Amino acid sequence: MKQKIINLVNHPLFSGGAIVFVGNMTANVINYGYHLVMGRMLGPVEYGVLASLYSILYLVSIVPSSASVAIVKFISSIKDSEVYSVYDAINKFVFRISVVLVAVILLTSPVISKFLHLKNTSPVLLVAPILFFSLLTLVNQSSSQGLLKFSGYVIPTLISSFLKFVLGVAFVYLGWSVMGAMFAVVLGAIVSFIYSYKFITKQIRVTKLKKIDLTPFVKYSGPVLAQALAFTSIFTIDVVLAKHFLDPFSAGIYAALSTLGKIVFFAASPVAATMFPVISKRKSLGQGYLKVFFASLAITAGIASSAILLFWLFPNIAIGVLYGKDYLSAKTDLVWMGFFMLFYTLSNLLVNFYLSIGKVKIVILPLFSALTQAIIIWFYHDSVTEIIHVSLFTTLGLLICLGFYCGYNLLYDEGK
Repeated sequence: MKQKIINLVNHPLFSGGAIVFVGNMTANVINYGYHLVMGRMLGPVEYGVLASLYSILYLVSIVPSSASVAIVKFISSIKDSEVYSVYDAINKFVFRISVVLVAVILLTSPVISKFLHLKNTSPVLLVAPILFFSLLTLVNQSSSQGLLKFSGYVIPTLISSFLKFVLGVAFVYLGWSVMGAMFAVVLGAIVSFIYSYKFITKQIRVTKLKKIDLTPFVKYSGPVLAQALAFTSIFTIDVVLAKHFLDPFSAGIYAALSTLGKIVFFAASPVAATMFPVISKRKSLGQGYLKVFFASLAITAGIASSAILLFWLFPNIAIGVLYGKDYLSAKTDLVWMGFFMLFYTLSNLLVNFYLSIGKVKIVILPLFSALTQAIIIWFYHDSVTEIIHVSLFTTLGLLICLGFYCGYNLLYDEGK
C-alpha cells in the first residue's frame, strides 16, 4: 500500500496535475476577483465593454495560441538533443505570426470599435501589445509543459493575473476606467513574458542548432488551429454578439453571466492540460493510456458538476455578493450558463484526448458546432436567455456526437 501511494504521488498525472491545478485555480481566483471587482467598479455598461475586449483578444490570438497544443505534443515526443533546435524554430515561427496579427489589430481597430459600439479606438489598440507578449509567453509556457516542467507553465499565468488585478484596480480607482484596466493587462503580459523566457532558457540545454523541418508541426497545427478556433469561438462569440445586439445594460449582464459560467471550465481545465502531455508521451512510447483518459474524464465531470450545483443552490451569493445588486437580474439564467459550460468543458476534453494521440479529424465536429452557434445567435438574440439557450443546445449536441464518436472508436480499437 505504501509503495502504491508513493507511485501515485510520483505519477506525472498526479504530481503535475497538482501543480497545474493549484496554480491555475489560484490564477482563476485572481482573475475572477479581477472581473468581480471590475464589474462593481465599472458597472454593467462599462464592464460589458471590458468583457467584449477580452473576447476580441481571445479570438485574434487563436492562430498562434492554437500552436500551444502542437508545441506540447512535439516537445514531449522528441529527443532531448533536439529540444533547443525545435524550441528556437517554433519561437521564431510564432513571433512572425504575432507581428502580423498585431498589424491586423492596428489596421482594423476602427471597424472593431464600431461593431462593439465603442466611443473611441484606444481600448482596442491596447489589445495589440497584450496579444504580442502573451503569445511569446505562450511558446515558453507550452515548451515547459511539454518538458513536464509544470511550474514554468503555471507561474507566468500567476504573475500576469496578479499584476492585472492589482494595477487594474489602482488604475480604475484613479479614474482611468476601461483604459486603465486594459493598460494593467499590458504591464502584466510584459512581466510574465520576461519570467517565462528566463525559466525556459534554464530548462533547455543549449546545443548546436539543427535545421528543423516544421512541416509536420504546421500540418499538425492545422487541425489544432481548427479545434482552437472552434472552442475559442464557442465561449467568446456569444459575448461579442451580445455586446453587438443587446442593449448596453443587458450586454453587461450577459458578460457577468459568461464570466461566472467560465468557473465551470477553468476549474476543470487543469485536468485536460495535464492529461495531454502524459497521454502524448505514453502514446509515443507504446504504453497504455486509456486509464489516464477515463480518470481525467471522471475528474473533469465531477469538478464541473460541483460548480453547477453551487450555482443552483446559491445563485444570490454567486451573483449578488460577487458582482453586486445591479446584476441580480441574471440569477435565473446562471444555471443554464453553467450547463452550457459543462457541455463545453467535457467536449473540449474529448477533443484534446484525440489530438493527444494524433487523431485530428475529430476537429470537424467542434468547427461545425461553433459555426452553428454563431449563425443561430445572429438570427435569435432577443434576450440574454435566448442567447444562452442557443449556446447550451449547440454544445449539448456537440457532446453527444463526440460521445458516440469516442465510444465507437474505443470499441473499434478493442476489436482490432
